[in-house]
Amino acid sequence: MADSAGVYTPPSVTSYMLLKSFDMPTRSGSIRAVAFSSKSGALVTAALSVMFTFIFLFTWNLVCFIALLSSNEKSRHRFAALVLLWNSNDSWFALPRMLHYAWVSFKSGGHETAYGLLWAFLAFAVSGASLALGIVGPSLVQIGHAAPVQPVSAYFPVLPPQNDASAVLQVFGLRASSYLRALGSVEAADVTKRQNVDMQENINLPPWNDTEPMYQMSYTYSITGQDLGLQRGSGLSLNVTGSCITEYEWDAKLGGGNNDTYNMWGYSDENNPPFSVPLDDVSIQSAPKVSFFLHPDFVQQFGRDSNISFAAIVWAAHRASITDGSDAWYVTETGEQNYAPPFGATRWIKRRRPALSCWQKDTWRYGTQLVKNVEGLKNVQGMRIPVSLLQVLEITLSLPKLVELGNASGDSALRSRTTSPNGVIDARASSIRSDMERLLVASYVASQSVFTDATMFQQDGTWRNTLEGGNGQPKEGAGDFIIVSPEIQTFSLGGLIAVVVCLGALMLTEGVVTFIIRHHDQPTKNEISNNRLIRFKVLTAVDLFRRIYEPGGGGKDEDNWGCSKHFPTCEDDNVVFKLKDCESSNGRCRGHIDPSSKKQ
Repeated sequence: MADSAGVYTPPSVTSYMLLKSFDMPTRSGSIRAVAFSSKSGALVTAALSVMFTFIFLFTWNLVCFIALLSSNEKSRHRFAALVLLWNSNDSWFALPRMLHYAWVSFKSGGHETAYGLLWAFLAFAVSGASLALGIVGPSLVQIGHAAPVQPVSAYFPVLPPQNDASAVLQVFGLRASSYLRALGSVEAADVTKRQNVDMQENINLPPWNDTEPMYQMSYTYSITGQDLGLQRGSGLSLNVTGSCITEYEWDAKLGGGNNDTYNMWGYSDENNPPFSVPLDDVSIQSAPKVSFFLHPDFVQQFGRDSNISFAAIVWAAHRASITDGSDAWYVTETGEQNYAPPFGATRWIKRRRPALSCWQKDTWRYGTQLVKNVEGLKNVQGMRIPVSLLQVLEITLSLPKLVELGNASGDSALRSRTTSPNGVIDARASSIRSDMERLLVASYVASQSVFTDATMFQQDGTWRNTLEGGNGQPKEGAGDFIIVSPEIQTFSLGGLIAVVVCLGALMLTEGVVTFIIRHHDQPTKNEISNNRLIRFKVLTAVDLFRRIYEPGGGGKDEDNWGCSKHFPTCEDDNVVFKLKDCESSNGRCRGHIDPSSKKQ
């Protein structure tokens, strides 16, 4: 999708909606998502981290429950491990103790070594997963920085009649800001955006007429429905392929004078008049610029297969240069200016610089269906993109974006303009390649940002809106695209639901297990040794501690700490906790609990 670096300026916070589910376009299809502000998103991220921690905590408790319930071994050695697991409550706590358990077992014969290593591995896996997902888990659920557009903020001017000069100029003014953002993005994000445009040069062309340098280049770039930000446009793709070559034959060869004149495509009649580049003393003191022209038959070319011819003519002749140049557009010679050029420049660009003869073919596809031009998309079966948004594509991408952008940007179009104070350039640092590269990258950015631009026009309400219906309300589907801003955090709705459901299921399981353990029927005397659920009571740390301090080991209800009580009462409790030295000579013994200590 179009990103905020691509359009240089992030959209207004009033142009998108938060806390509303929408379809997030991806390479593999659209997924449901929900957007938060950056501050709220930070809280969601923290909450997800906590939930992942609890998920693994409950998972470990469930694993330990299964361990006690499934173990058939009744040896004292095994039950020591079960006591450790049931009282661990944390996988990291259990890990070193189960490793020690396996080591002791290995030294004493190895009967329980595999069991200890298995549970040490499980403890490590659960603990590691808990730590890892607690950190990276939220980023797996966060899928971008996009939000659905506010439909009422979407505005795109209706295409004006070509015979209405006033309307053409008005719409041009409305769209001017989008051209400037596209060119600005080339300077701000050229490294990241340049990689999306494949530009190849033919450097083996022989000089024209054995004297003039030739230049040829081809280019291609692709834009998908995801790049455009269309919520349900994951199946849409546009592949742009084009080529340009220098053309010297169009020079009208009219001799001297204050103009260089071109007969484009060899035409010179009333319907196709020649084009002249002024060379008067005033004009040559301005920065170089370029003019683009569509082929006289471009309408037929568009209707046939969207392979459209166009031309570019540079206004560079007789611009002063501080260095020698050899590029086809910037070949220099000794200057004869009638004014004193700045910086003492003694060179200028030669006259009759070649035109560029170009063609561009736009290949549109939706899913597996190929159409001959952008207008054919509305007839594709199964099209999920709203008609209102297809109309915007028809307005903006029917003709080569390079032509529209090149003409709209004026003397800001060429890279050589950046080295041109008051018409003086550095010819050695200027070239057709750098000029066209800049315009192509800007064309790519402008093409993928057409819907983001629809939220950034400085509309004055005097020109009709393509995305507005006759009732003054947004057309159906006019808001079915997304915009990107660093102030947004987007999360997968399915991912959020999955995390909450998983946590809820584990919490419910934990509650059910706790209820079963606490309220299962008391087995009879003959069944108690074979009843596995009783283990969950007698192997807890509290009940093991009770076993030491029960008076006489009877555990009767009338005793100070009987089996019916969870904890000993404070009233008349004369038993005190006391540690006594170990009577064994084994240096590893640190002492024992004295069960017979009484208050004096």
